[in-house]
Amino acid sequence: MAQHAPRPRAAQSSNAPALCGLWSGPRRSAAVLFDPVTKLQLPISLANTEQARATLLDWLAERSAQLVIPDTLLGQPFLNQASHTPVVVWIAPSALLEAIRFTTGLTTRAPKQTAALLARWPTAPALRPFLRRLTASRSPEQLSLL
Repeated sequence: MAQHAPRPRAAQSSNAPALCGLWSGPRRSAAVLFDPVTKLQLPISLANTEQARATLLDWLAERSAQLVIPDTLLGQPFLNQASHTPVVVWIAPSALLEAIRFTTGLTTRAPKQTAALLARWPTAPALRPFLRRLTASRSPEQLSLL
């Protein structure tokens, strides 16, 4: 039997943005910066404060990274700053996230494991359609042109 050559894989773009997953644990928040090109992960532990999260946003903006958060963090004040920084924020549905955490055993593991899951979410073809992009809300003083 003749052996066939392996199927070519699409080469990942070398300018793919880094992705950062943010998960708020009971004592501290965990973030994981994931580079989809090199597959390297950088875990970051930060305090559960708005100042720490705002600093994370500034740090991500310097690196042109994108942030992935669960929709349970939507009410957090640090997201107000996200509309003023060039950081793209993606929102993962918490119901699906919790189902994945439960079935994979992440509910009993360190928060950085869930942050890593969130960071890798946009690279998973089956999960990518569930993400929503956070868009800045229009200020009441701004008039619509339509």
